[in-house]
Amino acid sequence: MKVLAQGMLDVGLLDRNKVGTLDDVLEKRAYFQFYMHRTGHWLGMDVHDCGSYVEPSEVGDVSERKDPLSGETIKNRPSRILQPGMVLTIEPGIYVRPAEGVPEQFHNIGIRIEDDAIVTARGCELVTRGVPVKADEIEALMRG
Repeated sequence: MKVLAQGMLDVGLLDRNKVGTLDDVLEKRAYFQFYMHRTGHWLGMDVHDCGSYVEPSEVGDVSERKDPLSGETIKNRPSRILQPGMVLTIEPGIYVRPAEGVPEQFHNIGIRIEDDAIVTARGCELVTRGVPVKADEIEALMRG
């Protein structure tokens, strides 16, 4: 989240004069209108495989807080501890809809690059490293 939020500040998608510092953006979730979901999902027999994101021994443990922008109640749950053999995506995405206060040059832009990772005893193995990720590489691939 820090990298995405800092990028939004750096390019001017988020106005520092309105949202403050990186810490302010993270605390107030000022990024939420552009990044409204999670970082990824389990990958298995289905593209969006099922499975809990909460550690099984901690199901039911919940704390709550109010979202400062929407006023919505957010339930914080203990995150699942990754174990060797688990497979998941890493695919943060930013989606910009035209709205008041959103610079016009960003309207209707969306970007998401997905990596698929296998959790190993030493960290993870990214199995999507052969896919182009730089803009010029992607554009060349799309041109055929």
